[in-house]
Parts: sequence; structure tokens; C-alpha cells
Amino acid sequence: MKSKIFLAILLLTPILVVTFSTLYFLMGNSPDGTKNNGVFFKSYFDLNDFNSGEGEQKLINFDDGKWILSVYVTNIDKSQESIYLSRQLNVALNRDINKLKRVIFYSNKLLETDLNDIKLQYPRIEIVEDKNGVLLNVLQRNSSLDFNIENPIFVIDPYGRAVMYFLPDTDPKLILKDLKVLI
Repeated sequence: MKSKIFLAILLLTPILVVTFSTLYFLMGNSPDGTKNNGVFFKSYFDLNDFNSGEGEQKLINFDDGKWILSVYVTNIDKSQESIYLSRQLNVALNRDINKLKRVIFYSNKLLETDLNDIKLQYPRIEIVEDKNGVLLNVLQRNSSLDFNIENPIFVIDPYGRAVMYFLPDTDPKLILKDLKVLI
């Protein structure tokens, strides 16, 4: 008799847990949204759809399966902090350092000499020219920031979808926390 009662308790426990948790959720005690420290883009866009200007070549290649930590440079002075921070975040990822690459996008030809200097300072950074400026326009439309004035860090997944961007005043520790969850 004791074993039948024990067996009934074992069988009813998961059913009771699911029932009470469902009732608790339906009574309005649900999570308050996500805990991301970044800001999601307003609508979905895929960087695989953008070409480099020649029409045939993709803007950036996603065959390596790495996440991309990127900055769109419109002003060298304002982007210096974001570029440096992206390097520091990459180093802080420690064992996940090989799952991420850093990319700088630009469309203004006048920035090329400054970007070459940045390439010398940060040798493991990739520089990609957005010849027609389409990426900048899409970033501008899908964010609450003015990407022409602010040069924030934004994240692209290994499939080419832009995920989120970080406001300039976001604490680097919170950005690192988000990156560890994503990667």
C-alpha cells in the first residue's frame, strides 16, 4: 500500500508543477521581457542581400560561421572609442575569441587613409567598403540612433542577420554579458 501511494505522488508531482506554473503564468505573473542590454533593430534585414557595388560580390562573406562585432564609421573621431571597445570585448571573450570577428564598414572614400592607420593599430580587424551606402541607410532606418552622428557597435549573426546594437553609453561589462549569451 505504501508503494502505491509513493508511486502516485511521483506520477502526480510533474502534473501538479505544470498545472500550477501555467495558472501562475495566466494570472499575469509572466516575465517582463528580455534581459538584453543592447537594442534590437526595428525590423529584420539580412546583410547577404547587400552587394559591394560591383553587383556580383557580396558585401561580406559569412562562410566562416563567426559572429561579427562591427562599427559603421562615418566619423573617425567618434568611432575610435567603439573600435577600441570592440577589440577589448573580443579579447575579454577569452576562449570564445575565435567565434567572433571584428569588421569596420565605411562608405566615405575620404576615410580610407585614417582606416588604414586603424588597420595598422588593430591588425585583426576587417575593413569593408559599403560603396553605395545602402547598409548605412538600412542601419539608420532600423534604429533609434543616428548612425551618421553616433558610431555604435552592432552585432551580426553567423548567417548575416543584423541582431542588435549597443547605445554609446552602455557599460562594456553589460555588452560582454550579452555577447557571451549570444555566442
